[in-house]
Amino acid sequence: MSTTAVTTHRAGIDASRSMPTQGRAVAAPWPGTRILLAPGTGLLRRPVSLARVGILMTAGALPVLSIPLYVFNLLPISASARFLVLPLAVIVIAMALHRSLEARWAVRGFAAGLIAVTAYDALRMPMVFTRIWPDFIPRLGGWIIGDVSTNIPVGYAWRYIGDGGGIGMAFFVLCGAVGLWRFPALARRPILLGIGYGIFVWSGLVGTIALSARGAELLFPLSVQSLGLSLTGHLIYGSVLGLYLRRALATERRLALAA
Repeated sequence: MSTTAVTTHRAGIDASRSMPTQGRAVAAPWPGTRILLAPGTGLLRRPVSLARVGILMTAGALPVLSIPLYVFNLLPISASARFLVLPLAVIVIAMALHRSLEARWAVRGFAAGLIAVTAYDALRMPMVFTRIWPDFIPRLGGWIIGDVSTNIPVGYAWRYIGDGGGIGMAFFVLCGAVGLWRFPALARRPILLGIGYGIFVWSGLVGTIALSARGAELLFPLSVQSLGLSLTGHLIYGSVLGLYLRRALATERRLALAA
C-alpha cells in the first residue's frame, strides 16, 4: 500500500472517530462493538442475556405475586417464600456480584424500589396510625411464617425488600436491559413510564380484591376512600421510580459519551 493510501485510510478512521456518536453508521458493526439503537436517546446498546433478564424479573415479581396466589387459595405464602422467593433471592445476589448489565439495572431498581416504597409509606403510615387505612402488612407476616396470626417485622421486611424493592427491580431490568432499546421513545419519558407502572401494579391489587371472595377480608375492603388512598400511594411509588430511572438514564448517557 502506498504512503498516500495509508494516509487516506488513517484519515478516514480518524474522521469516523471524531463524528458525534448519534451520527455514526451502524450497518455492519464488528462483534462486541457498542452501537446506538436510535438517534436522539444518547444511549448505547449492549449485549443482553434474556435468561438473566427472565430470572431477575421473575425474582422481583414473585414476592408481590405471592399475595394473589394466596388470596385465590392457589399457594400459601409460607410455601412460596421458602421454595420460590428465598432461593431466587440467593440467585439474584450471586448475579448482582457478577456485575453484568442486567445486574446493574437490577441493583438500581432495587434501590429505587426501597426509596419509592418509603415515600409511599410516608402517606400511608399516618393513615394507619389514625385507623383511616387498614393495615394488612402484619397479617402478611403471619401468613409468611405460617403458624401465627400476625408478625410485624416479617410483614414489613416482605413489603420493603420483597414488594417494594422487588417490583422496582423488575421494572428497571425490563426498562434498562430490554424496553428502552426496543422502544427508545420511552427513554424521553421516564417519569410517565414510572407512573404508568405504578398504576399497573395498583390495578393488580384492586383486581385481586375485587375478583377474590377472600380479597376484602384478607387485604382491605374496596371503597372510594381505600381506592383513592391506594391509588395515590401507587402514584407516589411510580413517580419516585420514574425520577430514579431518569437519573439512571443520565448516568448511562454519561457512560456513552465516555465510551
